[in-house]
Amino acid sequence: MQSGSRWIKGSVTLCGTLLAAWLGLSVAWAQTAPPPSPAPSAPSVPAPSTPAVPPVSPELEKPSADASTGQLVDYAARPVLRSRATSTWDDGFAEIKKALLLLSEEARRLGLLTVTPPMVHFVTSDDLGFTFEAMLLLAGPAAPGTQARAGFEIGQSPGGRAMIFTHEGPYDDIDAAYEAITAFLDEKGLTSTGTYVEEYLAFPEKSDDPGLKLNIVVFLK
Repeated sequence: MQSGSRWIKGSVTLCGTLLAAWLGLSVAWAQTAPPPSPAPSAPSVPAPSTPAVPPVSPELEKPSADASTGQLVDYAARPVLRSRATSTWDDGFAEIKKALLLLSEEARRLGLLTVTPPMVHFVTSDDLGFTFEAMLLLAGPAAPGTQARAGFEIGQSPGGRAMIFTHEGPYDDIDAAYEAITAFLDEKGLTSTGTYVEEYLAFPEKSDDPGLKLNIVVFLK
C-alpha cells in the first residue's frame, strides 16, 4: 500500500488499529504539508527596438531610372537603308512602326541583309510634330549599283561622341524619359548637338504596352 513515497512492510500481519492509526497520520501529513514552491519565472527580456531608418539625402537621389543608365560612348556611323517621314506627336508611334515596316519590305526587295536594332533619327520638331528618318542597319555595304525606289536611300547613320540611355515602359511615357535625360545632362554640364537616335530593342504593337525597350542616343558637342 502506498502513502506518500513510502511503503509499509509487515513481517507477518498488521493490527487493524495500527493500520488505521498509520493511515490517519498519513492523511494529516498530506493536509499540512506545504504546497510546492512555484517554479521561478523567467526574467522578462524587452523586445528589440526597430532601428530608425535615416532619411535619404536629396543629393543622393537620381533624376530617374532612365537617366541613371547613361553611358558615354563613341558611336560609330554604320551603313543603313533609310527613309524620311513626318508625323504629329499623337501619331508618332504608329508612323514610326509604319516607316520601319516599309523599310523592311524595301530591304527584302533589294536583297539586303539587315541587322537589329531598327532605329529612328529625329531630324526636326515643332509644336505640331516632327520629321524623322527610319533606318535599318545593313550587315555590310550595299553592292555597287544597288538602287532603292523613290523615298528610300542607302546612306550612313549618325556617328560621334554620344550618351546612351535606356528606356523601358510604354512609349506614351517617353516624354518623361527625355525630360529626365535633359536634367541629367544639365547636371553634368553636357551639351547635346540636337541629334537624337532611338534604337528599338523590343517594339510591341501598341504605344501603351509596358514591354517596350529602347536606347536613346544623345549626340554631344
